[in-house]
Amino acid sequence: MTDTATAEFGAATVAVQRLDVRFTSRAVRIVALASAVAAAAAVLGAHLDHGWRAGPLAAMVLALGYLSVVDLAEHRLPNRIVVPLIGCAGLVVLADGLLGSSSLSAALAHMAVGVTAASVLLILRFGMGDVKLVLAIGTVASWLGPEAVSWTAMTASVGGAVASIALMVIYRRVRLDFGFGPFLAVGSVAGMLAAGIAG
Repeated sequence: MTDTATAEFGAATVAVQRLDVRFTSRAVRIVALASAVAAAAAVLGAHLDHGWRAGPLAAMVLALGYLSVVDLAEHRLPNRIVVPLIGCAGLVVLADGLLGSSSLSAALAHMAVGVTAASVLLILRFGMGDVKLVLAIGTVASWLGPEAVSWTAMTASVGGAVASIALMVIYRRVRLDFGFGPFLAVGSVAGMLAAGIAG
């Protein structure tokens, strides 16, 4: 490859990368937020027949949508959203255990599932934002039942793997830094919908 061709190829690569950043900052934010609202409505509808849990689940979906937007643009999951989300997930599960149809021992078991899921991501050297987020997601998925756990794990894993392969092909790099939060969010929504449909 000549020096001129090399320079042209390098300029084209930079242009593609810059276009991707602009696209992430504008179009993807709009699509992600709109998708979060639609997903929250779908989750609300799927759980309306299951008592009071529909409201907290829909609110969690909106929070996950906001976190996805931030992660797509900045590759981080802000503690000011993630930490309260963990607390709210724990409180909802505990409230159901103490005042609802569940039990305290079941609530603690659901939390243990969340801790286990977070520990797995920590061992796999995921970012701390992802680790903390999956603590909330895992707790809620376990609370909703085995369908939610399996769909959450499967959707997040497959989605992340497909995206990783696609990005490696597009950018021709073996190692890429991209946010995993959106895939955790999509997996969580899939789990919520599966649990709502299963009843």
